[in-house]
Amino acid sequence: MMIKNHGFVGLLVANRSQRKNVLNQYLRYNRTNLKLFCFTPNSIDWEKKSIVGLHRLNRKWVLTKFPFPKVVYNRCYDTHPELLDRLGAIIGKDKCFNHINQFNKQEIYTNLSRWLVDYLPETVPFDKENAVHLLHVHSVIYLKPIYGHKGKGVYRVELMESGEIHISLHYFTPDIIFNDVKQFEDHIQELIGSTPYMIQEGVNIKQFNNQHFDIRALVQKNDRGLWSVTNVVSRIAYKVSYNTSICERACLSLEVLNHLYPPDKVDAIIQSVYNCSLRSAEILDEDKTYHLGEFSVDFVLDNDDRIWIIELNGKPQKDLYNGMRNQFAVYERPIQYAHYLHAH
Repeated sequence: MMIKNHGFVGLLVANRSQRKNVLNQYLRYNRTNLKLFCFTPNSIDWEKKSIVGLHRLNRKWVLTKFPFPKVVYNRCYDTHPELLDRLGAIIGKDKCFNHINQFNKQEIYTNLSRWLVDYLPETVPFDKENAVHLLHVHSVIYLKPIYGHKGKGVYRVELMESGEIHISLHYFTPDIIFNDVKQFEDHIQELIGSTPYMIQEGVNIKQFNNQHFDIRALVQKNDRGLWSVTNVVSRIAYKVSYNTSICERACLSLEVLNHLYPPDKVDAIIQSVYNCSLRSAEILDEDKTYHLGEFSVDFVLDNDDRIWIIELNGKPQKDLYNGMRNQFAVYERPIQYAHYLHAH
């Protein structure tokens, strides 16, 4: 038997094993009168316009057949766009948020560079000529998969004073050493294969206790459908690593910045982070292919204390905020935004 529709929000996840954990996180902070259920792409019956979803009923986990919800929050990374387009055609394209959450990094760079070019390291599509040119100009470059996440497949390339080229993955110690630029040019394509890559200028990153750190702003829409910055945290990399995705620890960015700068300087940096994050949100909203309710912006500081936007992430890692001030809002905001969409 199908439950009657009294206002449902569906949380879409990749597989059945994720349902309970994800739903539990959001149920805890659901202050609305909406019913939440969790479902997977395989649980949709397109012909009968119904979905088998997991929900909480009388303190028990129950699988029930639901009608299509009024709103869908996509927590499924790398979903086939056709599935969400098909869902959007039924419930309304604007009722499914974080429709695209695996960003094309080169496309994002192009969009942001219209207004925020002063905060962006030089970034170009990968080819051997571009790689050699930028390596000569900047000495350090990063090769990044256009659709990458969590630092997977990101290579750091450094032109040494000796003329050697050191290539490393996650850690500063080189995995590959080329004797000269010619050898690099001849073999770099083999390293990345057929995966679409881009090249990003290497920023001379400010360190905290001899460790790389980033500044991640979580930007979410609220109960009025407006963007706000929920939290600003820093991931501190291991001493031997440049990849903050596999960090030693995470903390509020204020903890790091207060250690490095006087209060007025900290305020100015945080203000810039807020301004750039909210401007990024406005730019993404202009592009109608994205309908986002949340994303995060990763910044770094250089040794001249200038902030740089390194990348945007369409499926923010929520457990990063566990135990931090304001952590409840990380889960509360998307449900508030779903409530807003439900009412409009």
